[in-house]
Amino acid sequence: MRLMIAWIVIVGGLWLSLRWYTQPGNARNVPNLEGMTIQEAQLVLDSIGLIAVHLDSVYTAEGRPFEIIDQVPPSETSVKKGRKVYLTSYRATPPLELLGIDEGQDPAVARIILENKGFNVKEKSEPNLALEGRVIRVEDAKGNILSLKDRLPKGSTVRLIYGTKSKKRVGVPNVKGQTLTEARITLTKAELSIGLVQYVDSVKNAADTLTARVLEQHLRPRIEKNVLAGTEVDLVLGPWIKDDGDESDSDGEERQSVEQIEIEQR
Repeated sequence: MRLMIAWIVIVGGLWLSLRWYTQPGNARNVPNLEGMTIQEAQLVLDSIGLIAVHLDSVYTAEGRPFEIIDQVPPSETSVKKGRKVYLTSYRATPPLELLGIDEGQDPAVARIILENKGFNVKEKSEPNLALEGRVIRVEDAKGNILSLKDRLPKGSTVRLIYGTKSKKRVGVPNVKGQTLTEARITLTKAELSIGLVQYVDSVKNAADTLTARVLEQHLRPRIEKNVLAGTEVDLVLGPWIKDDGDESDSDGEERQSVEQIEIEQR
């Protein structure tokens, strides 16, 4: 009899312990949160004793910022009070993507790379004999030149510039005294391209290159249209020293007084 009573006590104790541990009265179903915002989902979960955890976010141009697109556990799952519910939403701002396109790449391949990164790609051709059928540069929507390591928000518009061959003949503008950026714009408008860029020895760092100006150009400025469009113009840049007494010569080319140029190949 004593053995039976002891057995009943043990079994009863186990049953009470199991009932206390599982707390069936605290069970509740996880609601469907997809389509709600993060804030709305937090309010719903708080009201039934569950905890919202914003786990991750993804970007798409069509997505509503902070809208829930996934949840774990899924809806209708029975859980205990205090359980964490992990949420994934659309993000409000696009992530920055590395451009990763360099001069000389195949335009078709470059386009695929850019589109796979979420960029809106437009194309434009311009005469360039050295880079015919190859990427010359990439620009943003405002026409600013982008480098290989630049990052832009996903979904940005970029312009892929590639070279073509032309039988057209053009004149050569005078770019002496211009910065490299100014010379690039001038030559592009004239349907020519930048060739080899060299700096004099006194240009020591990045700050110097930004202020350096064209001292020499290997094609003499001319009004006559006898140069093939897309021809490269090699430039030498350095500190600009102008003599106020200089006057234009008969060819309309301005004389400059510059330091002795010692070209450093780069």
